[in-house]
Amino acid sequence: MKATELIRKLQKIGYDENTELTFSCVDGETGEYYVIPFEEITYGEELTGEPYENDIIDIEVDVDSVEEYIKAKTEVELEKQTQRVIKALKNCS
Repeated sequence: MKATELIRKLQKIGYDENTELTFSCVDGETGEYYVIPFEEITYGEELTGEPYENDIIDIEVDVDSVEEYIKAKTEVELEKQTQRVIKALKNCS
């Protein structure tokens, strides 16, 4: 996404100094919604190793800190693996 696209969208929907900007994701498998904490904004040499030329700005979020998301993904994967083992055991008998 270009910065101008984000700014244009924010201007369209409106905001003021009290508007909070959050970052989130939706688990494609379960449809669950998770707010992801903002970590930092990185640009220039720190991001690309080159002097800043207004080309890339990275907004970093901390997905690993969303414990509910990690727990849900783990549970889904555990259930998948359990079903695979059950199926394999049935095929062996």
